[in-house]
Amino acid sequence: MANTLGKALTLLFWLAAAYNLLLPFPGQVALWVNIIAGLLLAAHAVECIVFKRHIHEHHANNPLTGYVLVLLFGVLHSGQWLQRSKSA
Repeated sequence: MANTLGKALTLLFWLAAAYNLLLPFPGQVALWVNIIAGLLLAAHAVECIVFKRHIHEHHANNPLTGYVLVLLFGVLHSGQWLQRSKSA
């Protein structure tokens, strides 16, 4: 599993964003966390559309798992497909 540190930091951000929804951080921090989380979620949703074929190939038994991983980690998960297509 490549990019372990990046994935751990990304997961930590998503946990902070979820916590922020329940108990907002003080001041403008809450607003910025929500904005960044929304933009990141939108970018990862676009990645799900772009990499739909790869998700279904790589996660043939359960594509939902692939979609969740791409929504959470984005290019840290889908980057493996970009590297394969460049080397082919």
